[in-house]
Amino acid sequence: MCYKTAVPELPQRASVVIIGGGFAGAATAWALRRAGVSDVIVLEREMALGRYASGRSAGLGRQLAEDDHTTALTVRGAQLIREMKGDVWRPTGGILSFDSAELADAYVERAQRFGVPVEVGDRAAVQGRWPVGELKIAKALYVASDGTIDVTQLLRELVKKTRVEVSCGVERIEPHRVITTKGAIEAQVIVDATGAWAGGLTGDEPLLLYKRHVFIIENESEPGPWLWHLGAGEMYMRHDGEGVLMSPCDAARSEPGHQEPDLVGEAHVRKLLEDAEMPLANAIITRRWACQRAFRPDRKMRLGRDDQRPWLVWAAGLGGHGATAAPAVGEAVAAAVVERLQSGQ
Repeated sequence: MCYKTAVPELPQRASVVIIGGGFAGAATAWALRRAGVSDVIVLEREMALGRYASGRSAGLGRQLAEDDHTTALTVRGAQLIREMKGDVWRPTGGILSFDSAELADAYVERAQRFGVPVEVGDRAAVQGRWPVGELKIAKALYVASDGTIDVTQLLRELVKKTRVEVSCGVERIEPHRVITTKGAIEAQVIVDATGAWAGGLTGDEPLLLYKRHVFIIENESEPGPWLWHLGAGEMYMRHDGEGVLMSPCDAARSEPGHQEPDLVGEAHVRKLLEDAEMPLANAIITRRWACQRAFRPDRKMRLGRDDQRPWLVWAAGLGGHGATAAPAVGEAVAAAVVERLQSGQ
């Protein structure tokens, strides 16, 4: 997905400059446009948006996350995506299975707090939708309002009517000024939405980065809900036009941009399938890739204003929930940007 600007030269100034064209940056531009702020430019150093984590997302529209902080964003984000035009969201539903009934009950309570209807079932209920072999399942939740997201369409929808400058690397940022490979831009507010590289331009503490593998496994697959197993042997899978998309939910520490798939990841997914005696264990892997998830040490997203630098706002550390949470992340960041614009700092 490549975006070309109709304007040959970089503007010398803008109200808001967003650095990074992944989910966080694109969603911030989208939310600012909805808030009436149009003098915005998104800078992306690659030739296309979402080159790293965002464009490699599996697109699971999962609302119930591992904590309330993230769930508030994913529930709101899912609501906003469902309201978008086109085929951005497919209402497939989702299944969360657990090897611990106690953990499942905690998710049921979270669902109740956030108003997400769930159906509680057992292994038999899952087996009716997915051939899970001997995977240990103590309890399962079916979330009918979950879905699957077309990440390419989502990125396109988020940057509609926004000036996007691709192949534009940022060399450094200064108070109210961004120096790029195409020139300098003065800005009232600068948004750091650089994902795995967040903080690198400002000298702040880097995020914790983890590499995760995703595979397409050859299989005759019928459309239906995705499955995410939580607990020991964590994995997720969903139906895909080419077969079954699956991830072993591995988490090897990595450096920014290090996303090539490797044999360790492939061995991991094979072992999970074999241990669970799942029918997919001996199927052919037809595609493989890796994505990168970025976290703060407390696992909460880094969103909003920087208390020490009034001109700087953060949109980083989405931790693998970027697709579903994106519009809600954009709303939160845009609110901080608007506050800064109105204060004139």
